[in-house]
Amino acid sequence: MKPRRVTVFASIFWIAAFAFIVIDWSRAAPHNRFDEPPPWQLGQEKVEGVGHCAAPLTGNAPVK
Repeated sequence: MKPRRVTVFASIFWIAAFAFIVIDWSRAAPHNRFDEPPPWQLGQEKVEGVGHCAAPLTGNAPVK
């Protein structure tokens, strides 16, 4: 039984797509996902020395 034309093209497509993914992963630099800012902070500068919201207040913050 001769493979249909659609099956051949679909097979070629998926082999090429898989090959591109393998090449991309093999050449890409390792990605540190924890080095990115949270989504609500995109476009703003990174602030050093800040912590979790439950961290104790420092003497610089006004207390009401």
